Amino acid sequence: MDISKMLDYQKLDSELFKLEKSLRDSQHKAQASQMQDTAKKAQERSSQLESKAEALYGEIDKMRSQYAVQQKKMEEIFAKNVDSLSKEEVESLLSVKDKLASNLAILDKNLTRLAESVNAVLADFNKTVKVYNMARETYAKSKGAYDAQLQEVEPKRKQITEKLQEIAKTIDPKLMEQYTKRRKDNIFPVMVPVRDSSCGGCHMELPVSMMNKLKEEGVLSCEHCRRIIYNV
Repeated sequence: MDISKMLDYQKLDSELFKLEKSLRDSQHKAQASQMQDTAKKAQERSSQLESKAEALYGEIDKMRSQYAVQQKKMEEIFAKNVDSLSKEEVESLLSVKDKLASNLAILDKNLTRLAESVNAVLADFNKTVKVYNMARETYAKSKGAYDAQLQEVEPKRKQITEKLQEIAKTIDPKLMEQYTKRRKDNIFPVMVPVRDSSCGGCHMELPVSMMNKLKEEGVLSCEHCRRIIYNV
């Protein structure tokens, strides 16, 4: 089998492979992807914090209502004329007052705790918003840089692709199909020479039966790395 055209194709394709690899390994692309993920997580976190703050404000409103009720009862007690009450009634009133005072102290403590929780949530929310804004800004810059890189590479990529299409017309369709399948899986180089009875790609030694087949057919698929081995 004449594989000279296939080797010419691969030589030109190696330039395309390098261009594609430079785009895949682009730091701008990686940073844009990372910032997009960071922004998404910050957005999710912000939503969670908003829900938490809303729940805390609900608890505060509920507790303030309870506080108002207890305070009103306390005011009613202070408004009473104890001179007109019996000793037992005064003692009962004082007991109620002490209980109300205790309830008010507990409610006041809980309100303070809730207020501190709200402040912590708000601080976390503001921090998360800053992270989100930073991530979006960095994403925009990285995406712009990657797009510029892509635009710079595109003319060369298009030129190589057109030349490859022309060469492909002169190659055996079956061999071209085998090459294309491996190329899509980022196996490169696809075509490798046999070297001292071993695959020129992964260096695995070929058994005698496969070496004989290679001599007969001219090409052979490596069972280990899937590259197409050709006889020099």
